[in-house]
Amino acid sequence: MSRTRLFFRRWQNWLGFLLILFYAFVAIAAPYLSPNDPKNPGPFMRVGRAFESRPLPPDDKAVLGLLPRGIDVYHALVWGSRDAMRFGLIVAMSTALFGIVYGAVSGYAEGIVGNTMLRIADAFLAFPPIAGVVFLQQLYMTTVSALGGFVYPGVIFFYTDEPVNRPLIQALLESVDPLMLSLIAFSWMPFARLVHSIVITLKQTDFIQAARALGGSPLWIIRKHILRNSTGPAVVLAARDVGGVVLLQATLTFIGIGGGSVWGQMLADGRNWILGPGGSLLTYWWVFLPPTLAVTIFGVAWNVFGDSLNDVLVPTAHVDAFPGRSLRKMKKQKKAEPLPAPGSDTSGIIPTGPAGSTSIVGDRGSKQTPVGDSRSNGFDPVLRAAREDLARGDLPRALHAYNHLVQRGRLIDEILPDLAQLVKKHPRDPRVWQTLGDALTQAGDSVHAAQSYEQARKYGN
Repeated sequence: MSRTRLFFRRWQNWLGFLLILFYAFVAIAAPYLSPNDPKNPGPFMRVGRAFESRPLPPDDKAVLGLLPRGIDVYHALVWGSRDAMRFGLIVAMSTALFGIVYGAVSGYAEGIVGNTMLRIADAFLAFPPIAGVVFLQQLYMTTVSALGGFVYPGVIFFYTDEPVNRPLIQALLESVDPLMLSLIAFSWMPFARLVHSIVITLKQTDFIQAARALGGSPLWIIRKHILRNSTGPAVVLAARDVGGVVLLQATLTFIGIGGGSVWGQMLADGRNWILGPGGSLLTYWWVFLPPTLAVTIFGVAWNVFGDSLNDVLVPTAHVDAFPGRSLRKMKKQKKAEPLPAPGSDTSGIIPTGPAGSTSIVGDRGSKQTPVGDSRSNGFDPVLRAAREDLARGDLPRALHAYNHLVQRGRLIDEILPDLAQLVKKHPRDPRVWQTLGDALTQAGDSVHAAQSYEQARKYGN
């Protein structure tokens, strides 16, 4: 089945694709759908009187009504689509690009270089993104103030009579979006961890070994083989992030931290008019309902579109061997399968070979061996040390030992049940979810691995 047919196999894929196409059309055609005021260009066009403190209902001049201060709701919605598409795509593409390259290099290098790069990513992952955003925002505003300027929402002013001779740093500060820079700086780690785990597995494949034997340089192998075969899940994650970063931008704008989101500013301007007389939500519905629907549907559309890309770009996300069953039913059945307990059958998680025996990658690039030959029978020193650390309650040390085994593709069938039990005991620990995702990636289960990485990211925030 071609990838195009696979993409449009589900109605949800059609829905996400058409919604994004609609937002893209509105963003591109914004100057024609709602032309700017030549005297006051921008997303907030005044139709009514500037000193009008009450929102006015829809009429001939404003089809969706007016916000306080005479702001046209329809004009702000249209131009807000362009702002959301620009912000979301730039942040998601930048974080994905940096994270993919970083993860590919760290996974291929291994050794001291690879481990150091991975520890740096872990350090960033442990830092709350919201705290990082607030810190960089404050640092940005402090720097602007020290240079004799001040920050107004979305605009920077410097007191200088000769703008041509102003320092270069002032010009750079005026061209930088602090929230965009903050989100890029604190959102690349999941991409790096995901690609790192995939690259560890790819390094042991025959075509990579053949490229090495033929004298291919590391950079050439990464560019020609590693990146091409490891970017699929990262692209899926990036597509889902577009809606998330736009929603975060609107939230930060609404609470006054910064961001410059048009939709968030609309909600902030009308926050005092959400409840009308008698507590009715319908009295001033045009104040909050249009921007709320716009940002919500935007986020849902990109999440659905990410799931659609997952069907196409991730090979294990779809199964064509069951022609009478839809992808939705297959995924529901797979999600419903519980993770096994220690010592139980793990065939539902670890892919099996033709003879029913699971194959995993051995240490130091050894050939794939059946599970029966790779079991430790309790005598592997690293696995035994990990379990002893768990018995003593030393979770960080145990996870370090498990990561040591996972990165080398060893004893995956014995590690997975242990990690499943850890997830039940520590359901909100992102480190446990991250290790489980790495192990599932080694086992070739990209679907469950992506879910584990999503949980790690959720609780890591």
